Amino acid sequence: MNDRGFFDPRFRGIALSATLAMAVAWTPAGALEDDASQPILIEADDVEVLEAQNTSIYVGNVQVDQGSMRLLGDHVTVYHRDDRRPRFMIALGSPASFKQLLDNNEGEVLAFAKRMEYDADKDELTLIEDALLIQGADRVASERIVYDRARAHFRAGGSGRVKITITPEEE
Repeated sequence: MNDRGFFDPRFRGIALSATLAMAVAWTPAGALEDDASQPILIEADDVEVLEAQNTSIYVGNVQVDQGSMRLLGDHVTVYHRDDRRPRFMIALGSPASFKQLLDNNEGEVLAFAKRMEYDADKDELTLIEDALLIQGADRVASERIVYDRARAHFRAGGSGRVKITITPEEE
């Protein structure tokens, strides 16, 4: 397809393992359990793998699909540990977006921000600048939202006010 290395057999395993790890890492609690075991597809205009720096960079119309999960961005960088598992990831876009179906037909989780960061050690997804997190009919909008997946809670704030919409369940 292109001569930048993505389809070069030497880099295919690194790029696919980075992408798979990224997709699994960005899966919020309550997402479809089968997604993590589904095949993964990544598309980008360019990819650069910097093996010596344990970094993979995807640029231009980046799309990552795995099961019901989809991540879209203009630029995605994955910082790996020595064993190639992701340590930290950054997705940039205007905005970058994330969506995934929830278990039990509870709708989907949507996230939008100009910058998304995932810290694997803390299991936190941080949405920065024009951040919006939507789960079902509930919404949180702020300049910064930190979603702690391990504890299933979020913090929001920064400049401006936090806006939350909570929709009661129908009886």
